[in-house]
Amino acid sequence: MNKTKFFYSFFSGYEPRAKTTTNSSEWESHVLPHSPIEELAPNIWHVTGIFPNEPVAPREMIIYKLPDSSLLIHSAICLDEPTIQQLESLGDPKIMIIPNPIHRLDAKVYKQRYPDLIVVTPAVVKPYAEQIVNVEEIAEQFLPQYGITCHQPAGINPQELAYELPLPTGKALIFTDILFNLTDEYLTKYVPKNKYILSWLGAAGFFGITFLGKSFFMNDRKAYRQWLEKLADTVQPLQIISVAHGEPITNNCQQKLREAAARLL
Repeated sequence: MNKTKFFYSFFSGYEPRAKTTTNSSEWESHVLPHSPIEELAPNIWHVTGIFPNEPVAPREMIIYKLPDSSLLIHSAICLDEPTIQQLESLGDPKIMIIPNPIHRLDAKVYKQRYPDLIVVTPAVVKPYAEQIVNVEEIAEQFLPQYGITCHQPAGINPQELAYELPLPTGKALIFTDILFNLTDEYLTKYVPKNKYILSWLGAAGFFGITFLGKSFFMNDRKAYRQWLEKLADTVQPLQIISVAHGEPITNNCQQKLREAAARLL
């Protein structure tokens, strides 16, 4: 087993649950604390999910309005009833991306709630996702029809893609675990008790690939750095950067990508 598969095998069994009563639905058992839905730019929103009393980073869900006004959900997080109703008011959930082998925690119950939801994964992720839910489409083949560009990271063991989403006012890049942005403000707001352990793990205080990412995901430091630099040069105008763990970036996005690349020099 290579080191990336070992990492995902170790973390794939992590399944925290909410405190529920005997009358609770399976959806309710997946609803953990989370932020409100917050707009990042026209047609794109995010939600921050928190694992209470767990020494792990918060997670991010992206909600994106497709050209037909339906919704794409990246890295799904179960929401309380008022918030899921707010999500539905934005559009009909149509596509759910399971972005890598461990960001699948709530995928099954999303499919149960929305039976017509199209479950999409990168090709390499399909065997992992299908341990819990049927995968209907492969991201690289299916998403371009919606104007979405799927970028295969260079210098990273195959595990996930980066998604370039067109916006009315620019572009968004959606990453999962190959970049973090756990700023001090973000950690203080959501998980103040975990700030120091996350810093000790080399995951906090900067935008870039973490110590664990370098150890388990990266196979060519130079190639990964050059890939980030290429994104900064070619994805323009870049208005939003989202990562699965950390504060979304809404200013100086191209410069932030170059800074993440420079950390690999």
